Amino acid sequence: MDYSNKEANKKIVPNNAGISANSEQFNASEYRLNSKQFFEKRRKSKNNYVFDLRNSVAFKASHLPGSHNLPFEHLEFKLNSLPFTGEIMLYGGNNNEAFSAAEILYDNGFDNFYVIESYKSLLEGVDASFLDISKKAQDYFFFRFEAPENKSRGIYVSITPKTDFKAFYNIKFIELSDILPEYIFINFGDFKIYFLKECIPYLEGTKVDLNAQGQLQIWNPEMSVTKIPGTIEEQIQHVLDEEVNPMLASHGGFVNLIEVKDQNAYIKFGGGCQGCAMIDLTMKQGVESMIKEQVPEIESINDVTDHTEGKKPYYQPSVSKIESIYDVIDRDETQSKLEE
Repeated sequence: MDYSNKEANKKIVPNNAGISANSEQFNASEYRLNSKQFFEKRRKSKNNYVFDLRNSVAFKASHLPGSHNLPFEHLEFKLNSLPFTGEIMLYGGNNNEAFSAAEILYDNGFDNFYVIESYKSLLEGVDASFLDISKKAQDYFFFRFEAPENKSRGIYVSITPKTDFKAFYNIKFIELSDILPEYIFINFGDFKIYFLKECIPYLEGTKVDLNAQGQLQIWNPEMSVTKIPGTIEEQIQHVLDEEVNPMLASHGGFVNLIEVKDQNAYIKFGGGCQGCAMIDLTMKQGVESMIKEQVPEIESINDVTDHTEGKKPYYQPSVSKIESIYDVIDRDETQSKLEE
């Protein structure tokens, strides 16, 4: 499948200020992203939450890594479980579903969210802008393909995910006779780059260049697996100091590493995070994913905080226990299996 000539979704710059003070009506164009913008924001932002609005069957068949299944018909009943800080990113099964969900968020006071028409448009919007190929690398490709023995070859990019947001990258030449039907490609004019559909969530922002030895190298500044120096404890502390705690500081909160035993890390929240009603979302989407992405030796993150002792939680629990969105989804999936 050729992704090079597909028209990108309408390029509309999102309104980062959120709801316009001059308009009381929802304007979908202010929140719409094309495929490139959606993947770029997902890659660069340290505090976003991606929700898949399709049903559980479609979600299980294929979904964006790191996204959470929140079927559209359940959205209005679960608004209290959604984060009011950070960026909410939505995609659904069709245009009406996605933008109806965006309007519901708008009507309920959310002001930092973005939406793309559908999961299909997200994947099919891939084009040459997803890859940053240096002039040296382009000249290298052109020179290689000028040789008669290379006329029957293409370029293959393989991406092996390590976590939802980290992966290993590799690039090599491939015989055209070895190209499988499921490969898709981007046409750069003088050459084509082939890859599998499963690579798309990790493709945007990827760079291709020549190193000092004149060899091809490929990496993604935010998504390539890199090794933090130091002991496991020092690596985790680095992630907490550089990424997690700056994010939690906006809520008046923080988290400390208590200890590491085997492949298990134990952490403790304080300040506005202690007793916060959104702590499950903070743990699963924030702290846990950030640590596991950068310290792959860690298998589990355990919260040992006594949240009943929280003095000034950022989000106050209601009188009745607030279900986390993950508890609700787990319950719904269990019920779905029973019905099957």
